[in-house]
Amino acid sequence: MIELENRIKQLESIVMRSDRVGRVINVYPNKGTVRVEIDDIDNVKSYELPIIFQKTGNDKFYCMPDIHEHVLVKFLPNGLEQGFVIGSFYSSEDKPPVTDPDKYHVKFSDGSFMEYDRKSHELEINIKGKITINATDEISIHSDTHHVTTAPKIDHN
Repeated sequence: MIELENRIKQLESIVMRSDRVGRVINVYPNKGTVRVEIDDIDNVKSYELPIIFQKTGNDKFYCMPDIHEHVLVKFLPNGLEQGFVIGSFYSSEDKPPVTDPDKYHVKFSDGSFMEYDRKSHELEINIKGKITINATDEISIHSDTHHVTTAPKIDHN
């Protein structure tokens, strides 16, 4: 019975150490990995950890966390050598850019953003720089009601 209790305590200890919160201290964009400083373990620095992305096969998704961004890390049972960054999260320091559950919103550090409101069926794209659209086939713009183009200079070929 004592051996079973010891094994249960060991398992509990492993589970308690597997999920950690930390801040990103190094970013390796060419590998999709980061190093993290773990907040609750005397600021221990992790090894290089891969980030969990939504797609990495034929279709690819890429978005690296920023330096000092809070992230949740899932460590494997053998210690802090192997694990994965599951993602980042909002806090009292970093608040959500919108608070409407019907909106899909992406905001960039320069103030640019893209937002779709599924309730009003509106897409807004606000970019602080240039927008380039390239297509290997036809581009169609259609509106059932009205089309407005505003610019100091408009060229049509």
